Amino acid sequence: MFVHRLKPGLIAVAATMALTCAAVSSRAEGRERIHIAVGRAEVVTSDDDVRTVAIAEPKIADAAVGSARTVVVNGKAPGITTLVIYGQGARFSVYDVDVYVPNGGRQVRLGVKVAEVDDQARRELGFDLLGTVSNPGLKGVLTGGLYTAKVTNPLAPFTVGPEADGFTRYEKSDGSLKLQATWKALEDKGDIRVLAQPTLVARSGERATFRSGGQIPVPVATTTSGNGYPTVTIEWKDYGVLVDFTPIVEEDSSITLRVDPQVSQLDYSNALTSAGYQIPAIVDRLVSTTVNLKRGENLVIGGLKQTDRVHTVQRVPILGVIPLVGFFFSHTITNNVDHELMIVVAPELIAASAAKPVLPTDRPDGAH
Repeated sequence: MFVHRLKPGLIAVAATMALTCAAVSSRAEGRERIHIAVGRAEVVTSDDDVRTVAIAEPKIADAAVGSARTVVVNGKAPGITTLVIYGQGARFSVYDVDVYVPNGGRQVRLGVKVAEVDDQARRELGFDLLGTVSNPGLKGVLTGGLYTAKVTNPLAPFTVGPEADGFTRYEKSDGSLKLQATWKALEDKGDIRVLAQPTLVARSGERATFRSGGQIPVPVATTTSGNGYPTVTIEWKDYGVLVDFTPIVEEDSSITLRVDPQVSQLDYSNALTSAGYQIPAIVDRLVSTTVNLKRGENLVIGGLKQTDRVHTVQRVPILGVIPLVGFFFSHTITNNVDHELMIVVAPELIAASAAKPVLPTDRPDGAH
């Protein structure tokens, strides 16, 4: 059995350290706590001139020197962190900063509609031709035509229908030659389609997420293995409709709503081929906004546009490729489609209720 004896000087040092630790512990237990709502600021007053400040977790709150004896603390995210204010002569004060969400127990119902408006301008240019020749040398009548645009019925003579945008006709005075033509010039139309219409419920300060789409595998080459060949791994990329919502219920029952919508689609026209794999590009449309809404108000987000152009040419074999003449034996369609994404959000506070919800299978008391 060994016994270690301390010298009198060491005993005094140990006793002083124990008293210092006890004083620090007592100060930590009795330090002041500052309560700040998310997105708000508080001013902390110091008895000494402030030299500098430090905060433990800047993601929860940040602090800055406001004046000679004040410090401004801003709440950024829910949580608890520590604030240290340094004064003159190595003096300092320690505070606990509690950042909270106002009305954290309340819930918000979010009625969401994600729609895409297609503003389509369809440009068509094509001709239907008909000719009739009557000559004694033919001992009859020769009639022929081309219905490239198909804007009229295949009849002789032509009957101009509702799809034709113009026509012309020539007849020789002796009746031996007749020419007719009809054409289509321009047609516009647009439509709207709903991509998603979810209903979400989120607590004040909590995030709700809606996703509708899929994932595509993307090969990724990593560091080379021992045999000198790269190792290919698969990563999954999301695409489709993704919307994040973060509602905060304020003291006046208004709702501060942050919305982050994103719509992505695969683009094979700009695909990349790597190691035998065809990897499509991903076209993204995204936006982020924060607004304050009162009861009965809705949020509408628009202006996210994308233009697709499709050019199609239909030709009569052989005749359609002849210079100049081929114009009359072809049918050209150009589609310019502008896609505009629209997000409509209707937030509504959910009243606390202990009543049991009524189900379709419930029956009145006494009913069998």
